[in-house]
Amino acid sequence: MKKKTINIGENKGITLIALVITIIVLLILAGVSIAMLTGENGILTQAKNAKDETEQAEKDEMSDLDSMESLINEYTGDISIPQVTDENPGQLEQENETTFVINSIEDLVFFSYDVTTNGNKYEGQTVKLGTNLDFKSDKSYVNPNRTDFDKYGYEGKLKEALTSGEGFKPIGETTTYSPTANLFYGTFDGNNNAICSLYMDINSKEQYIITGLFSTTYGEVRNIGLISTNITVRGVQDVQEKLTSVGGLVGISYNNIYNSYVTGSINVIGNAWMNVGGVCGVKRDSGNIEKVYNLANIECKNIAEKQEENGIICGGVLGGLQDCEEAKVEKCFNKGTINADGINVSVFAGGIIGGNSNNVNNCIIKNCYNNAKIQGGTSSTWSNYIGGIAGVIKSTNLSNCYNIGDVIGIREGNLEGDLFGIGGIIGGLSSNVEINNVFNKGNVISKNGNSDFSVGGIVGGTIETAANIAINNAYNVASIDANGLNSNQVGSIAGNASITFNNCYYLKGTYDIGVAGNETITGVTELDSIDKFPSVLEVVNEEGAFKEDVNNINNGYPILNLE
Repeated sequence: MKKKTINIGENKGITLIALVITIIVLLILAGVSIAMLTGENGILTQAKNAKDETEQAEKDEMSDLDSMESLINEYTGDISIPQVTDENPGQLEQENETTFVINSIEDLVFFSYDVTTNGNKYEGQTVKLGTNLDFKSDKSYVNPNRTDFDKYGYEGKLKEALTSGEGFKPIGETTTYSPTANLFYGTFDGNNNAICSLYMDINSKEQYIITGLFSTTYGEVRNIGLISTNITVRGVQDVQEKLTSVGGLVGISYNNIYNSYVTGSINVIGNAWMNVGGVCGVKRDSGNIEKVYNLANIECKNIAEKQEENGIICGGVLGGLQDCEEAKVEKCFNKGTINADGINVSVFAGGIIGGNSNNVNNCIIKNCYNNAKIQGGTSSTWSNYIGGIAGVIKSTNLSNCYNIGDVIGIREGNLEGDLFGIGGIIGGLSSNVEINNVFNKGNVISKNGNSDFSVGGIVGGTIETAANIAINNAYNVASIDANGLNSNQVGSIAGNASITFNNCYYLKGTYDIGVAGNETITGVTELDSIDKFPSVLEVVNEEGAFKEDVNNINNGYPILNLE
């Protein structure tokens, strides 16, 4: 038998070659891995860049917000208003192919005319405010006494025409909100500047009265403040189907409103459906409202003689959400008082939003607060819902909100009905609503209570066939004044028991029971001392949107990080 010979030296050579190749491959792989981690486009480098970009964005945002806050706090007369330098007043400066700049009141007047009359929609373009402007300050005009702006609708001296009579003409057509109308479609960027002393006095019988700085926008509005705004609208329309929509900034918005505010006053009287908000009258279609606040006081009065097709939807920030899918209202607050007088019609009023019960789905209201008196009343048997955050909502998740303003509902006459609610957070709920992490410290008051109001420290009542409603982690420590009402419709948490409750607490003495008509309902607990309650900040700060009021700008209650 032939023996098999094994060449050990040859095997050793093969083994060494394989080892060398393996080491080279491992080194290559290691180099690739290190490059993937630390190279210019590496994971670690990208992560660091993302971190740096996020931190810088936060710094830029806080700088912008500080600038706006500084302006509103320091503004007295024209102290913060520089003398404009505009070589071509009445003609927007073109910064680049898609960006235009407003540098004077003359430019702002032209911009309004260019949209409303010329039909320039500025679609795909940006219009920026180049400086703070004040209609009452000579510094904001190149020539406040010029008399050649009659083609824009201003007769006589320009400054006088803008600060008296009818005042400023809104940007965009005011008698229609059709997408074919002459309306703004671009981006308006206030550049963290403000427009001061905006004055409008509108008296119209048109079927639609839509007004604000902008009438209707299909574009985005951002980074703008309106200081000392004075808007008055009187509209007694003769047609049957009629609408009045008023906001300090926008009458009707189909897009985003971001990082903006309004101060001053808004007064509306008429006989149409009224949608009135300190910042926006109606929000429709796509887009969100974020980091927006209102300090303007709002007065609404509907003098319609008939109940059909009439009412008031009024909110500190936003009048109403309509025809919206997944719209958001977040990081907003209100410090402007609201008084909505419905006479013979329905009234929905809230500190943040009046109502969103018309064709809305999966909406979000979060990280908001109200610190102002909200009052609404009617002498009809139609709906009347008044809330610290919202008048009435449906298909909405409302979370991380609180109210410290008094909420007052008024009824005239001895009327009966079941569509009435007053709540520290929400006046009335329709179907598919979830409320989480809310705190009420505003007194809830029913005046002339001969009717069947539903009253609660968190929620007043529900609307007819409302279903699928839950309230989680809610706290009320404010008093319920429901003198004259049926006690079966009043509770320190809710005036209606057809709701699922979980971790809801009320302070002893605010009202006899937590939920109307049910002394032992699951998920609702009475606490005998204010010391047993968490702080407002602990309840609403789930997402870190709030901070402590260390400078006492909100009476010691939590403020949003944007303040």
